[in-house]
Amino acid sequence: MISIIPDASVFIQIANFVVLVVALNYLLFKPIRGVIAQRAEKMAMLGSDIAAATDGAQAKGEAMNAELAEARRQGQALKEQQKAEAHSQERSVVEAATKEMEQAVAKVRAQIAEEIGQAREELKAQVRGFGQDLAQKILGRSIQ
Repeated sequence: MISIIPDASVFIQIANFVVLVVALNYLLFKPIRGVIAQRAEKMAMLGSDIAAATDGAQAKGEAMNAELAEARRQGQALKEQQKAEAHSQERSVVEAATKEMEQAVAKVRAQIAEEIGQAREELKAQVRGFGQDLAQKILGRSIQ
């Protein structure tokens, strides 16, 4: 078996180790921990900025959706109003056309009635003439 005998060099080695750890702590580990802490703070700050920007974007999106819904509602109302106006104009045009047609029909009926009356008068005159002609032929003499 191997035996280790401690002598004064072990204490020197321990002292060197402690001095090296303290020196590395001040020269290397503390600056690195400081950079890591700064980086963590910056990441936290950026995270909060991102969260604020996301919340702002969501709020703007919701406001835009609300405005879009209001614009659609107003557009639908305007569409219905214009449709109602178009129906009323359609009714007035149809009524005017109906009145005009009724006047034309009444005019044509009056004209037909007048022509029928004239035709009757002509036929009455012709019937008298035919009657006289027929009576003259049957009697064989002239009738006045």
